[in-house]
Amino acid sequence: MAATLFSSLDRHHRRLALIEPDGRRLTYGEMLKVGDGLGQVARRQRSGRSLALVICRNDADCVAGYVGLMRAGMVVMMAHHSVQPAHLDAIIARFAPALLYAPAGFAHSGRNLASQGGYVLADLGHGGVDVHEGLALLLTTSGTTGSRNFVRLSGANIDANAGAIVEYLGIDGDQRPITTMPLSYTYGLSIVHSHLLAGAAVVLSEDSVVSPGFWQAMRAQAVTSMGGVPFIYDMLKKLRFARMDLPDLKVLTQAGGRMAPQLVSEFAEICAGSDRRFIVMYGQTEATARMSWLPWDEVPRRPHSIGKAIPGGRLWLEDEDGTKVNGTGACGELVYGGANVSWGYAKNAGDLCRGDDNGGILRTGDMAMQDEDGYFTIIGRRKRFLKVFGHRVNLDDLERLLHQAGLVCACGGADDRLMVYGVAAELEALKAAVSAATGLTSQMFRAVVVTDLPRQEAGKVDYAALEAAHG
Repeated sequence: MAATLFSSLDRHHRRLALIEPDGRRLTYGEMLKVGDGLGQVARRQRSGRSLALVICRNDADCVAGYVGLMRAGMVVMMAHHSVQPAHLDAIIARFAPALLYAPAGFAHSGRNLASQGGYVLADLGHGGVDVHEGLALLLTTSGTTGSRNFVRLSGANIDANAGAIVEYLGIDGDQRPITTMPLSYTYGLSIVHSHLLAGAAVVLSEDSVVSPGFWQAMRAQAVTSMGGVPFIYDMLKKLRFARMDLPDLKVLTQAGGRMAPQLVSEFAEICAGSDRRFIVMYGQTEATARMSWLPWDEVPRRPHSIGKAIPGGRLWLEDEDGTKVNGTGACGELVYGGANVSWGYAKNAGDLCRGDDNGGILRTGDMAMQDEDGYFTIIGRRKRFLKVFGHRVNLDDLERLLHQAGLVCACGGADDRLMVYGVAAELEALKAAVSAATGLTSQMFRAVVVTDLPRQEAGKVDYAALEAAHG
Protein backbone atom coordinates (compact mmCIF):
# COMPACT_ATOMS: atom_id res chain seq x y z
CA MET A 1 0.00 0.00 0.00
CA ALA A 2 1.40 3.39 -0.99
CA ALA A 3 2.34 5.85 1.73
CA THR A 4 -0.52 8.12 2.75
CA LEU A 5 1.68 11.12 2.08
CA PHE A 6 0.97 10.54 -1.64
CA SER A 7 -2.80 10.43 -1.18
CA SER A 8 -2.64 13.65 0.86
CA LEU A 9 -0.97 15.75 -1.83
CA ASP A 10 -4.29 16.97 -3.27
CA ARG A 11 -4.61 19.38 -0.35
CA HIS A 12 -1.67 21.38 -1.78
CA HIS A 13 -3.45 21.63 -5.16
CA ARG A 14 -2.64 25.27 -5.90
CA ARG A 15 0.83 25.37 -4.41
CA LEU A 16 4.00 25.16 -6.49
CA ALA A 17 5.45 21.62 -6.37
CA LEU A 18 8.28 21.14 -8.89
CA ILE A 19 10.76 23.57 -10.45
CA GLU A 20 13.32 22.81 -13.13
CA PRO A 21 16.35 25.06 -13.72
CA ASP A 22 15.13 25.90 -17.24
CA GLY A 23 12.07 27.58 -15.71
CA ARG A 24 9.49 24.81 -16.07
CA ARG A 25 7.16 24.76 -13.07
CA LEU A 26 4.37 22.43 -11.98
CA THR A 27 1.84 23.07 -9.25
CA TYR A 28 0.73 20.13 -7.13
CA GLY A 29 -2.45 19.99 -9.20
CA GLU A 30 -0.50 19.86 -12.46
CA MET A 31 1.92 17.26 -11.09
CA LEU A 32 -0.95 15.06 -9.92
CA LYS A 33 -2.77 15.40 -13.25
CA VAL A 34 0.32 14.08 -15.03
CA GLY A 35 1.02 11.40 -12.46
CA ASP A 36 -2.53 10.18 -12.08
CA GLY A 37 -2.89 9.95 -15.86
CA LEU A 38 0.08 7.61 -16.00
CA GLY A 39 -1.22 5.71 -12.98
CA GLN A 40 -4.56 5.12 -14.71
CA VAL A 41 -2.78 3.74 -17.79
CA ALA A 42 -0.75 1.44 -15.54
CA ARG A 43 -3.86 0.15 -13.76
CA ARG A 44 -5.72 -0.44 -17.04
CA GLN A 45 -2.80 -2.43 -18.40
CA ARG A 46 -2.08 -4.30 -15.18
CA SER A 47 -5.10 -4.83 -12.96
CA GLY A 48 -4.21 -5.05 -9.29
CA ARG A 49 -0.84 -4.22 -7.81
CA SER A 50 2.20 -4.66 -10.05
CA LEU A 51 5.92 -4.02 -9.84
CA ALA A 52 7.07 -0.92 -11.72
CA LEU A 53 10.74 -0.12 -12.35
CA VAL A 54 11.46 3.62 -12.50
CA ILE A 55 14.67 4.81 -14.15
CA CYS A 56 15.34 8.03 -12.27
CA ARG A 57 16.45 11.45 -13.30
CA ASN A 58 16.11 14.57 -11.18
CA ASP A 59 13.37 16.12 -13.29
CA ALA A 60 9.66 16.87 -13.12
CA ASP A 61 8.55 14.07 -15.44
CA CYS A 62 10.30 11.50 -13.27
CA VAL A 63 8.85 12.80 -9.99
CA ALA A 64 5.34 13.15 -11.43
CA GLY A 65 5.46 9.60 -12.80
CA TYR A 66 6.82 8.22 -9.55
CA VAL A 67 4.09 9.95 -7.55
CA GLY A 68 1.40 8.74 -9.97
CA LEU A 69 2.56 5.12 -9.86
CA MET A 70 2.62 5.21 -6.07
CA ARG A 71 -0.88 6.73 -5.94
CA ALA A 72 -2.07 4.01 -8.32
CA GLY A 73 -0.92 1.34 -5.86
CA MET A 74 2.05 0.06 -7.84
CA VAL A 75 5.12 -1.23 -6.00
CA VAL A 76 7.92 0.97 -7.29
CA MET A 77 11.58 0.01 -7.55
CA MET A 78 14.10 2.73 -8.29
CA ALA A 79 17.26 2.67 -10.42
CA HIS A 80 19.50 5.54 -11.51
CA HIS A 81 19.60 6.46 -15.19
CA SER A 82 23.32 5.64 -15.32
CA VAL A 83 22.64 1.97 -14.52
CA GLN A 84 24.86 -0.29 -16.58
CA PRO A 85 23.02 -2.57 -19.07
CA ALA A 86 24.34 -5.72 -17.38
CA HIS A 87 23.10 -4.53 -13.98
CA LEU A 88 19.71 -3.57 -15.42
CA ASP A 89 19.34 -6.92 -17.14
CA ALA A 90 20.16 -8.65 -13.85
CA ILE A 91 17.54 -6.61 -11.99
CA ILE A 92 14.87 -7.37 -14.56
CA ALA A 93 15.78 -11.07 -14.62
CA ARG A 94 15.57 -11.37 -10.83
CA PHE A 95 12.46 -9.27 -10.19
CA ALA A 96 10.46 -9.44 -13.46
CA PRO A 97 8.89 -5.97 -13.18
CA ALA A 98 5.71 -5.64 -15.19
CA LEU A 99 6.15 -1.96 -16.01
CA LEU A 100 9.04 0.34 -16.85
CA TYR A 101 8.97 4.13 -16.55
CA ALA A 102 12.11 5.48 -18.19
CA PRO A 103 13.54 8.40 -20.16
CA ALA A 104 12.55 8.33 -23.82
CA GLY A 105 15.18 6.50 -25.83
CA PHE A 106 16.17 4.30 -22.91
CA ALA A 107 16.79 0.86 -24.40
CA HIS A 108 14.16 -1.71 -23.45
CA SER A 109 12.18 -4.52 -25.05
CA GLY A 110 8.75 -3.52 -23.76
CA ARG A 111 5.66 -2.12 -25.45
CA ASN A 112 5.15 1.61 -25.00
CA LEU A 113 1.87 2.50 -23.27
CA ALA A 114 2.11 6.25 -22.76
CA SER A 115 4.51 9.17 -23.11
CA GLN A 116 4.99 12.08 -20.75
CA GLY A 117 7.43 14.81 -21.68
CA GLY A 118 10.80 13.10 -21.82
CA TYR A 119 9.55 9.80 -20.33
CA VAL A 120 7.82 6.66 -21.56
CA LEU A 121 5.71 4.14 -19.64
CA ALA A 122 6.19 0.65 -21.09
CA ASP A 123 4.86 -2.85 -20.44
CA LEU A 124 7.73 -5.31 -20.20
CA GLY A 125 5.50 -8.30 -20.86
CA HIS A 126 6.29 -10.20 -17.68
CA GLY A 127 3.62 -12.06 -15.79
CA GLY A 128 2.55 -10.57 -12.48
CA VAL A 129 4.52 -11.35 -9.33
CA ASP A 130 2.98 -11.73 -5.90
CA VAL A 131 3.55 -8.62 -3.78
CA HIS A 132 2.59 -8.06 -0.16
CA GLU A 133 -0.34 -5.69 0.29
CA GLY A 134 1.76 -3.37 2.50
CA LEU A 135 4.84 -3.20 0.28
CA ALA A 136 5.37 0.15 -1.46
CA LEU A 137 8.97 0.81 -2.49
CA LEU A 138 12.24 -0.98 -3.28
CA LEU A 139 15.56 0.87 -2.97
CA THR A 140 19.10 -0.41 -3.42
CA THR A 141 21.05 -0.89 -0.23
CA SER A 142 24.13 1.16 -1.08
CA GLY A 143 23.09 3.88 -3.46
CA THR A 144 24.35 1.96 -6.48
CA THR A 145 22.26 -0.06 -8.90
CA GLY A 146 25.01 -2.69 -8.94
CA SER A 147 23.88 -3.76 -5.47
CA ARG A 148 22.66 -7.33 -5.06
CA ASN A 149 19.81 -6.57 -2.68
CA PHE A 150 16.90 -4.19 -2.56
CA VAL A 151 15.41 -2.93 0.70
CA ARG A 152 11.67 -3.58 1.09
CA LEU A 153 9.87 -0.47 2.36
CA SER A 154 6.23 -0.20 3.30
CA GLY A 155 3.95 2.77 2.96
CA ALA A 156 3.96 3.08 6.75
CA ASN A 157 7.79 3.21 6.72
CA ILE A 158 7.72 6.12 4.27
CA ASP A 159 5.03 7.98 6.20
CA ALA A 160 6.82 7.60 9.53
CA ASN A 161 10.18 8.82 8.27
CA ALA A 162 8.84 11.69 6.19
CA GLY A 163 6.72 12.89 9.11
CA ALA A 164 9.64 12.73 11.53
CA ILE A 165 11.90 14.66 9.15
CA VAL A 166 9.28 17.37 8.70
CA GLU A 167 8.99 17.65 12.48
CA TYR A 168 12.64 17.86 13.50
CA LEU A 169 13.72 20.06 10.57
CA GLY A 170 10.66 22.29 10.90
CA ILE A 171 9.85 21.98 7.20
CA ASP A 172 6.92 24.03 5.92
CA GLY A 173 5.45 24.98 2.57
CA ASP A 174 7.66 28.05 2.20
CA GLN A 175 10.91 26.11 2.05
CA ARG A 176 12.55 25.30 -1.26
CA PRO A 177 15.22 22.56 -1.41
CA ILE A 178 17.39 21.67 -4.39
CA THR A 179 18.34 18.13 -5.36
CA THR A 180 22.02 17.32 -4.96
CA MET A 181 21.68 13.51 -4.98
CA PRO A 182 19.82 10.97 -7.13
CA LEU A 183 16.18 10.12 -6.40
CA SER A 184 17.22 6.47 -6.42
CA TYR A 185 19.33 7.15 -3.31
CA THR A 186 17.44 7.04 -0.02
CA TYR A 187 18.76 10.40 1.23
CA GLY A 188 17.89 12.18 -2.01
CA LEU A 189 14.43 10.63 -2.14
CA SER A 190 13.72 11.46 1.51
CA ILE A 191 14.26 15.15 0.77
CA VAL A 192 11.57 14.95 -1.91
CA HIS A 193 9.19 12.95 0.30
CA SER A 194 9.44 15.25 3.31
CA HIS A 195 9.08 18.46 1.34
CA LEU A 196 6.13 17.20 -0.70
CA LEU A 197 4.45 16.18 2.55
CA ALA A 198 4.84 19.77 3.78
CA GLY A 199 3.60 21.29 0.52
CA ALA A 200 6.95 22.83 -0.41
CA ALA A 201 8.40 23.30 -3.91
CA VAL A 202 11.41 21.17 -4.90
CA VAL A 203 14.03 22.46 -7.34
CA LEU A 204 15.09 19.49 -9.48
CA SER A 205 18.66 19.66 -10.74
CA GLU A 206 20.79 17.06 -12.50
CA ASP A 207 23.88 19.26 -12.20
CA SER A 208 26.59 18.52 -9.65
CA VAL A 209 27.81 21.16 -7.21
CA VAL A 210 30.89 21.74 -9.38
CA SER A 211 28.70 22.90 -12.27
CA PRO A 212 28.07 26.65 -12.73
CA GLY A 213 24.50 25.73 -13.70
CA PHE A 214 23.84 24.37 -10.23
CA TRP A 215 24.68 27.69 -8.58
CA GLN A 216 22.75 29.64 -11.20
CA ALA A 217 19.69 27.59 -10.27
CA MET A 218 20.37 28.11 -6.56
CA ARG A 219 20.18 31.87 -7.01
CA ALA A 220 17.52 32.10 -9.71
CA GLN A 221 15.10 29.79 -7.88
CA ALA A 222 15.73 31.23 -4.40
CA VAL A 223 16.74 27.87 -2.92
CA THR A 224 16.43 27.80 0.88
CA SER A 225 17.99 24.42 1.73
CA MET A 226 20.38 21.79 0.40
CA GLY A 227 21.71 18.49 1.66
CA GLY A 228 24.79 16.47 0.95
CA VAL A 229 26.96 13.49 1.72
CA PRO A 230 30.54 14.11 2.97
CA PHE A 231 31.93 14.03 -0.58
CA ILE A 232 29.66 16.94 -1.54
CA TYR A 233 30.88 18.98 1.43
CA ASP A 234 34.48 18.25 0.43
CA MET A 235 33.62 19.75 -2.96
CA LEU A 236 31.89 22.75 -1.37
CA LYS A 237 35.01 23.52 0.64
CA LYS A 238 37.15 23.40 -2.50
CA LEU A 239 34.65 25.70 -4.20
CA ARG A 240 35.05 28.22 -1.34
CA PHE A 241 31.43 27.96 -0.36
CA ALA A 242 31.94 30.44 2.50
CA ARG A 243 32.52 33.23 -0.02
CA MET A 244 29.40 32.54 -2.11
CA ASP A 245 26.55 35.03 -2.20
CA LEU A 246 23.45 32.89 -1.50
CA PRO A 247 21.03 35.18 0.34
CA ASP A 248 18.08 32.76 0.33
CA LEU A 249 19.93 29.68 1.61
CA LYS A 250 19.05 29.03 5.27
CA VAL A 251 19.55 25.31 5.97
CA LEU A 252 22.27 22.77 5.14
CA THR A 253 21.95 19.11 6.11
CA GLN A 254 24.55 16.34 6.07
CA ALA A 255 24.12 12.56 6.12
CA GLY A 256 25.20 9.57 4.04
CA GLY A 257 28.35 8.71 5.98
CA ARG A 258 30.66 10.04 8.64
CA MET A 259 32.09 13.46 7.83
CA ALA A 260 35.45 14.46 9.30
CA PRO A 261 34.82 16.37 12.56
CA GLN A 262 37.11 19.18 11.40
CA LEU A 263 34.99 19.67 8.28
CA VAL A 264 31.80 19.53 10.39
CA SER A 265 33.22 22.27 12.60
CA GLU A 266 34.19 24.37 9.58
CA PHE A 267 30.68 24.27 8.12
CA ALA A 268 29.11 24.87 11.50
CA GLU A 269 31.22 28.02 11.80
CA ILE A 270 30.42 29.10 8.24
CA CYS A 271 26.70 28.71 8.85
CA ALA A 272 26.80 30.42 12.25
CA GLY A 273 28.45 33.40 10.60
CA SER A 274 25.80 33.63 7.87
CA ASP A 275 22.64 33.05 9.93
CA ARG A 276 22.17 29.51 8.62
CA ARG A 277 21.53 26.17 10.29
CA PHE A 278 23.86 23.24 9.69
CA ILE A 279 22.32 19.94 10.79
CA VAL A 280 24.13 16.60 10.95
CA MET A 281 22.06 13.45 10.51
CA TYR A 282 22.53 9.69 10.38
CA GLY A 283 20.55 7.06 8.52
CA GLN A 284 20.45 3.97 6.35
CA THR A 285 18.21 2.75 3.56
CA GLU A 286 17.18 -0.04 5.94
CA ALA A 287 15.50 2.62 8.10
CA THR A 288 13.85 4.31 5.08
CA ALA A 289 16.30 7.18 5.39
CA ARG A 290 17.13 8.72 8.75
CA MET A 291 17.50 7.56 12.34
CA SER A 292 19.17 10.42 14.22
CA TRP A 293 19.83 14.13 14.03
CA LEU A 294 22.10 16.63 15.76
CA PRO A 295 20.45 20.04 16.26
CA TRP A 296 22.34 22.91 14.71
CA ASP A 297 23.12 24.55 18.05
CA GLU A 298 24.79 21.35 19.30
CA VAL A 299 27.02 20.85 16.26
CA PRO A 300 29.86 23.18 17.39
CA ARG A 301 30.10 21.34 20.73
CA ARG A 302 29.82 17.83 19.29
CA PRO A 303 31.31 17.70 15.77
CA HIS A 304 31.93 13.95 16.15
CA SER A 305 28.32 13.15 17.06
CA ILE A 306 25.32 11.87 15.08
CA GLY A 307 22.99 13.21 17.78
CA LYS A 308 19.93 11.50 19.19
CA ALA A 309 17.06 9.48 17.71
CA ILE A 310 14.54 11.20 15.45
CA PRO A 311 10.98 11.76 16.73
CA GLY A 312 9.22 8.43 17.19
CA GLY A 313 12.49 6.45 17.19
CA ARG A 314 14.92 5.18 19.81
CA LEU A 315 18.61 4.26 19.83
CA TRP A 316 20.65 2.00 22.12
CA LEU A 317 23.85 -0.06 22.15
CA GLU A 318 24.25 -3.85 22.31
CA ASP A 319 27.26 -6.12 22.77
CA GLU A 320 28.06 -9.17 20.61
CA ASP A 321 25.59 -11.27 22.61
CA GLY A 322 22.72 -8.83 22.08
CA THR A 323 22.82 -7.52 25.66
CA LYS A 324 22.19 -3.80 26.10
CA VAL A 325 25.34 -1.80 26.87
CA ASN A 326 24.92 1.05 29.31
CA GLY A 327 27.23 3.65 30.75
CA THR A 328 29.05 6.71 29.48
CA GLY A 329 31.86 5.79 27.11
CA ALA A 330 30.73 2.19 26.67
CA CYS A 331 31.00 0.84 23.13
CA GLY A 332 28.57 -1.43 21.29
CA GLU A 333 26.65 -1.97 18.10
CA LEU A 334 24.13 0.80 17.48
CA VAL A 335 20.56 -0.51 17.36
CA TYR A 336 17.51 1.49 16.25
CA GLY A 337 13.83 0.93 16.85
CA GLY A 338 11.03 2.76 15.07
CA ALA A 339 8.17 2.64 12.60
CA ASN A 340 10.53 3.59 9.76
CA VAL A 341 12.56 0.36 10.01
CA SER A 342 12.23 -1.51 6.71
CA TRP A 343 10.74 -4.97 6.31
CA GLY A 344 14.04 -6.51 5.22
CA TYR A 345 15.71 -7.33 1.92
CA ALA A 346 14.64 -8.70 -1.43
CA LYS A 347 17.03 -10.71 -3.58
CA ASN A 348 14.43 -11.66 -6.18
CA ALA A 349 10.73 -11.54 -6.99
CA GLY A 350 10.00 -14.38 -4.56
CA ASP A 351 10.82 -12.08 -1.62
CA LEU A 352 8.18 -9.50 -2.53
CA CYS A 353 5.30 -11.40 -0.93
CA ARG A 354 7.02 -11.54 2.46
CA GLY A 355 5.96 -9.35 5.34
CA ASP A 356 7.99 -7.59 8.00
CA ASP A 357 11.16 -9.53 8.88
CA ASN A 358 12.61 -6.83 11.16
CA GLY A 359 9.72 -6.08 13.50
CA GLY A 360 10.73 -2.44 13.81
CA ILE A 361 14.28 -3.19 15.03
CA LEU A 362 17.44 -2.53 13.01
CA ARG A 363 20.94 -3.60 14.00
CA THR A 364 22.88 -1.02 12.07
CA GLY A 365 26.30 -2.71 11.88
CA ASP A 366 27.86 0.52 13.17
CA MET A 367 29.87 0.58 16.38
CA ALA A 368 29.10 3.57 18.57
CA MET A 369 29.53 5.23 21.96
CA GLN A 370 27.09 7.30 24.00
CA ASP A 371 28.19 10.35 25.99
CA GLU A 372 26.92 11.61 29.34
CA ASP A 373 24.22 13.71 27.64
CA GLY A 374 22.84 10.80 25.61
CA TYR A 375 24.39 11.77 22.26
CA PHE A 376 25.83 9.01 20.07
CA THR A 377 29.12 8.91 18.16
CA ILE A 378 29.95 6.37 15.46
CA ILE A 379 33.44 4.91 15.84
CA GLY A 380 33.45 2.52 12.90
CA ARG A 381 31.73 -0.29 11.08
CA ARG A 382 31.44 -3.63 12.79
CA LYS A 383 32.67 -5.26 9.59
CA ARG A 384 35.35 -2.63 9.03
CA PHE A 385 37.68 -4.10 11.64
CA LEU A 386 40.47 -6.44 10.48
CA LYS A 387 42.83 -8.70 12.39
CA VAL A 388 46.16 -8.34 10.58
CA PHE A 389 48.76 -10.74 11.95
CA GLY A 390 47.32 -10.30 15.42
CA HIS A 391 46.94 -6.52 15.11
CA ARG A 392 43.39 -5.14 15.29
CA VAL A 393 42.92 -2.49 12.57
CA ASN A 394 39.93 -0.13 12.38
CA LEU A 395 39.74 0.73 8.68
CA ASP A 396 37.74 3.91 9.26
CA ASP A 397 40.28 5.16 11.80
CA LEU A 398 43.12 4.30 9.43
CA GLU A 399 41.51 6.29 6.62
CA ARG A 400 41.14 9.28 8.96
CA LEU A 401 44.77 9.08 10.11
CA LEU A 402 46.00 8.90 6.52
CA HIS A 403 43.77 11.83 5.59
CA GLN A 404 45.31 13.82 8.45
CA ALA A 405 48.71 12.95 6.97
CA GLY A 406 47.62 14.62 3.72
CA LEU A 407 46.80 11.44 1.79
CA VAL A 408 43.58 10.66 -0.07
CA CYS A 409 43.05 6.98 0.65
CA ALA A 410 40.58 4.13 0.94
CA CYS A 411 41.23 1.02 3.04
CA GLY A 412 39.76 -2.44 2.62
CA GLY A 413 40.63 -6.11 2.53
CA ALA A 414 40.07 -9.00 4.91
CA ASP A 415 41.85 -10.50 7.92
CA ASP A 416 45.59 -10.76 7.23
CA ARG A 417 45.07 -8.94 3.91
CA LEU A 418 44.94 -5.19 4.50
CA MET A 419 44.61 -3.17 1.29
CA VAL A 420 45.35 0.56 1.14
CA TYR A 421 44.57 2.54 -2.03
CA GLY A 422 46.20 5.97 -2.27
CA VAL A 423 45.30 8.57 -4.88
CA ALA A 424 48.30 9.92 -6.80
CA ALA A 425 50.56 9.04 -3.88
CA GLU A 426 54.22 8.06 -3.94
CA LEU A 427 54.25 4.37 -3.12
CA GLU A 428 57.02 4.38 -0.52
CA ALA A 429 55.55 7.42 1.22
CA LEU A 430 52.16 5.70 1.29
CA LYS A 431 53.66 2.57 2.84
CA ALA A 432 55.52 4.63 5.42
CA ALA A 433 52.33 6.47 6.42
CA VAL A 434 50.42 3.19 6.83
CA SER A 435 53.21 1.70 8.93
CA ALA A 436 53.34 4.80 11.11
CA ALA A 437 49.58 4.72 11.68
CA THR A 438 49.26 0.99 12.36
CA GLY A 439 52.62 -0.29 13.55
CA LEU A 440 52.55 -2.85 10.73
CA THR A 441 55.59 -3.48 8.55
CA SER A 442 55.18 -3.03 4.80
CA GLN A 443 55.18 -6.83 4.35
CA MET A 444 51.95 -7.06 6.39
CA PHE A 445 49.77 -5.06 4.00
CA ARG A 446 49.50 -4.13 0.34
CA ALA A 447 49.58 -0.50 -0.78
CA VAL A 448 48.35 0.46 -4.25
CA VAL A 449 48.62 3.82 -5.98
CA VAL A 450 45.46 4.71 -7.96
CA THR A 451 44.51 7.68 -10.11
CA ASP A 452 41.15 8.16 -8.40
CA LEU A 453 38.72 6.54 -5.99
CA PRO A 454 35.63 5.15 -7.74
CA ARG A 455 32.41 6.36 -6.20
CA GLN A 456 28.81 5.23 -6.13
CA GLU A 457 26.03 7.49 -7.38
CA ALA A 458 25.57 8.92 -3.89
CA GLY A 459 29.25 9.90 -3.63
CA LYS A 460 30.44 7.11 -1.30
CA VAL A 461 33.68 5.28 -2.09
CA ASP A 462 32.94 2.10 -4.04
CA TYR A 463 35.11 -0.38 -2.12
CA ALA A 464 33.83 -3.31 -4.18
CA ALA A 465 35.02 -1.66 -7.39
CA LEU A 466 38.45 -1.02 -5.86
CA GLU A 467 38.70 -4.63 -4.74
CA ALA A 468 37.64 -5.90 -8.16
CA ALA A 469 40.14 -3.69 -9.98
CA HIS A 470 43.14 -4.11 -7.69
CA GLY A 471 42.41 -6.98 -5.31
